[in-house]
Amino acid sequence: MLSRPILLGCAVQRPVTQPTALLVGFSAEDRIEVGMPFATARCERLPYTLLHAALASKTGTDLVVSPLVTPMFDALDMASQLALGGYRGRYMVVTPALPRPEMIRVEIAQLCPGTTVELVRRARH
Repeated sequence: MLSRPILLGCAVQRPVTQPTALLVGFSAEDRIEVGMPFATARCERLPYTLLHAALASKTGTDLVVSPLVTPMFDALDMASQLALGGYRGRYMVVTPALPRPEMIRVEIAQLCPGTTVELVRRARH
């Protein structure tokens, strides 16, 4: 008969995974994560044109982050693409100071139902 050791008072340790954030539309020199709520996440930068490929290959994406406006796309374009890609996580839009940010957040959220849309003012660093 095989004997097994008895473990008393031991908790099962599950590996803690770091959240993954896709940073879309930010340059490599732009240290957008400094001082932001997603600073502790594993941040992966990519161009807007690779969004669908990244969503398809990164099933564990916790957060997508983009600027409000870029020369190539804006947050409304991004919201539409997230909806087309079936994304259902958090979408964080980095903004300058806005007079009525809730109006913009609601408009973006209407384009990607099932996604939590957050507007975050850009941190000064």
